[in-house]
Amino acid sequence: MDPALYFTLVLSGLHVATLLAVWGVFSLLFARGIGVRFQVAGGKAPDAELLRAAARETLAGQLGFALLVYFAVYPLWQARGGSMEAPLPGVVTTGLHLLVFILANDTIFYWAHRGLHTRYCFQRIHARHHRFRYVRGPVAEYAHPLENAANLVAFFAGPVLMGSPFPVVALWTVVRIFETVEAHSGYAFTASASRHAFHHLYASKGCLGSFFGIWDRLMGTDVQWRAWRKEQPTDL
Repeated sequence: MDPALYFTLVLSGLHVATLLAVWGVFSLLFARGIGVRFQVAGGKAPDAELLRAAARETLAGQLGFALLVYFAVYPLWQARGGSMEAPLPGVVTTGLHLLVFILANDTIFYWAHRGLHTRYCFQRIHARHHRFRYVRGPVAEYAHPLENAANLVAFFAGPVLMGSPFPVVALWTVVRIFETVEAHSGYAFTASASRHAFHHLYASKGCLGSFFGIWDRLMGTDVQWRAWRKEQPTDL
């Protein structure tokens, strides 16, 4: 099989499988009434029709993801030394690659997201994502095409810059999709999910990063979330 096609099919398959699996698990938790004290905003759900529209658009958008991976990500990754034949490195090396990916993602995502919260960009681009004050899994990738493109840059910046072995890139795909769907799950089992749920509830009050929220802490854009978190029934 053509290496570019194999690269694309595997990453796209992992993307879809992780999205559906994490979305499905959290949907089951809501349906069974599990972890109620961790539900954001008392478990309040978004508008059902809007949520169905987001689910349809998110699933349809997987084709766009695959095309961008095939035509843009693969050639850039290969040019940086990425290899399909390279095995998964040891635990320490793999961990270092993932750390670089997370730091690159956090940096690009934070500053791009901060730009999207300027009045001009918010009204024309980012307001689409913020149609959801109460979030669920499909909302993770329900956004304006320009915003999705910026998120894709943040997603693959680390693997491309590092020219990482293909198994590490595949592992990263699972990690990143898990993180973003969990952040939009409607549950706050982690601090990352709590920050992003707060951001959707109060769009003008900060929490613009992902994963560790490093830039939010450095720039002081998580101060209001920290005060809010103390009032929540969880200890996150």
